[in-house]
Amino acid sequence: MELSFEYTGALGTGASPQAVHMMDNGLRFFYLDGSVVKAKEAYPDMGIYDSLVFTEKGRVCTNTGVEKPQLKKVAHHGAYGFWSAGSAHRFVMYMLPSDISAMVESISISHTKDSPISQMSATFQNVENRLVGRARSIVQPNTRLELYFSMGSSDEIGMGRFYIDRTNVDYPKGIVSVSARNTIGKLLKDQTFDEDTTFAESDLKLNLEAVLALAGVEESFVGDPAKTWNLTFEPDVTILEGLTQLIALLSGWQIKETMDGVVGIASSADIRFDQPTAVAFEREKTCWSYSTEYADESTYAKICVRCSDPEQVLYVTLDPHRWWNSPGNKTLYVDLPDGTSSTELAAYATELAAGVALVGRTESFAGIFTPALIVGDVIALVESDGTQTEIGTVTTVKHTLGRSGFYTEFTIDSSGRKGKALLKDYLSQITSTSSSKGVTIT
Repeated sequence: MELSFEYTGALGTGASPQAVHMMDNGLRFFYLDGSVVKAKEAYPDMGIYDSLVFTEKGRVCTNTGVEKPQLKKVAHHGAYGFWSAGSAHRFVMYMLPSDISAMVESISISHTKDSPISQMSATFQNVENRLVGRARSIVQPNTRLELYFSMGSSDEIGMGRFYIDRTNVDYPKGIVSVSARNTIGKLLKDQTFDEDTTFAESDLKLNLEAVLALAGVEESFVGDPAKTWNLTFEPDVTILEGLTQLIALLSGWQIKETMDGVVGIASSADIRFDQPTAVAFEREKTCWSYSTEYADESTYAKICVRCSDPEQVLYVTLDPHRWWNSPGNKTLYVDLPDGTSSTELAAYATELAAGVALVGRTESFAGIFTPALIVGDVIALVESDGTQTEIGTVTTVKHTLGRSGFYTEFTIDSSGRKGKALLKDYLSQITSTSSSKGVTIT
């Protein structure tokens, strides 16, 4: 009889591979891709190692210029190691994720249309001082929390990746409270360019990837704008501010984080983003209204669309508003970029007229827990008589889950329509400028 305990296989390209077998039975390989450390992991089905399928985990540290990595397993914890990074020598710890779902008291996650930064607050029971003790804390500032939701045997739904800003422990109750922000809020908003101000790769896509690498963003994607821009930022500008100013020059582009914690810079239509969908709720059953606000700040009787070169002016008298009448000379003036043709100008006027007709109502709802609901979704309400009405676009989402219950609150702007931008976003798009403070393009 012969027993074989050895398997060989090609895992791909890379250098200086290091393998560790963790207590979750996962086999993890750490390797150099160029000068950055990346990882792969696999879980042997039934303990059989001859047909492992490895999943790429991307970068596992922010260091670049890494040389001579060495890792060793630490029983019941993870792995430790050393490597060189430039003139510095690093001691590193790779810790396995800790499942703290059983200690959750409550979690609240908030997203808003006007900011790529999402907020999270949570409270936990500090059972046996497992979260925070005198010698060790696993929920200290900068700890990363990854949130997933599942019910029964359903697949997990990603609900965000957050970095802790603040931790508070209440003794003797044993309650731990934390507040956190997503990757964009923590790694891009808090860091400045400092001495790394110039990015001169061969095209803009590579330069954007280099900026994200500077910030230490581990998982990201960047679209290809087909531009050869080199970038120079002011040293005291935050990375998020610099990227936001740059993206404003790329029509239809955005910087946004997916529900799985991946930072994307690309066209808003890029399928790698969480794309908005249409969602229907039943009034008084799966959701209930608790606030409706009507305001006429953005309603008008006329619009005037004009262009300086070539000189054009087009007035459009709007139909009476669906909910009220505006004063006859309340006019929205919109200046279009030079070079706009008469056909384009008329098309802008038509689109604006359609948007103004719907603006003016904001509704807030609370309803059944809907973890997949995102900012930008279009909401339709089904009334008790079975009629269905599209009422607008989601602008804020707040998910609450824990021992006190599971529910989702959201706010809807009536000016949003399926496949269309909100009125103020559309106005911003057509009047965008060609320069931006804090970033120089060459």
